[in-house]
Amino acid sequence: MADEVIQERVSTGIRGLDEMLKGGFFKGTANVVSGKSGTGKTIFGTQFLMEGVNKGETVMCIITSEESKSLVREMQSSFGWDLDGLVKDGKLVFVDITDPSLRLQKSVEIAPMELIKSFKKLIESKLEETKPDRVFIDSVEAIFLAIESNYKLRTLIDDVFGVFRKREVTSLITVGVMFGLDEMVEYGADSVIKLGREVIGSNLQRTVYVMKLRGSGTINEVRVLNISDSGMAVLPQSPYLEK
Repeated sequence: MADEVIQERVSTGIRGLDEMLKGGFFKGTANVVSGKSGTGKTIFGTQFLMEGVNKGETVMCIITSEESKSLVREMQSSFGWDLDGLVKDGKLVFVDITDPSLRLQKSVEIAPMELIKSFKKLIESKLEETKPDRVFIDSVEAIFLAIESNYKLRTLIDDVFGVFRKREVTSLITVGVMFGLDEMVEYGADSVIKLGREVIGSNLQRTVYVMKLRGSGTINEVRVLNISDSGMAVLPQSPYLEK
């Protein structure tokens, strides 16, 4: 009981979300954000990193399906976040999985199991080299989608998450909703936040709720998720209220 009281929390950087989590993520945990395409997962993860930079931390972004320059351009134009400048200042490290042997879409000769082993070794090497406080992986579909055995998939997910937990790095991992992969990734996570979109009357409303947070209570509500020029924030209201 005493350990639970003193366990350090890490702010998500999303205004209103720490309240729902009763203080933020626990330090050194693996946290999953899941949702369909276009629900804001990449924005969420980048804002999580920006919060770390604002607190004087070193942060790392691991991108599995596109080059970092695309993310840099998108975040600069949408929110004015200068990720290139953070890299030059040594505050942010990008890891692009651009080697053909590490890109699932282009790896037809390499076994999926070997691909993930190589991915894990790369992460371990970069963590040892950089020693970041928080890490964002966007996203894990490209790594895990080819694993057909659910048993092997569960083991591999635990192995990857364990890399971060062992080093007390607070990690945020995004996953899309497809082929049941999201459920497998969510199962192994310390916390799960679900992003969505709902049609309420004639409006399209973004939503967020905390599905689980091991070792802590949460606010068990679906709330409005707002994205503006300054980033993402959770509003203290339900998307389902009639106006």
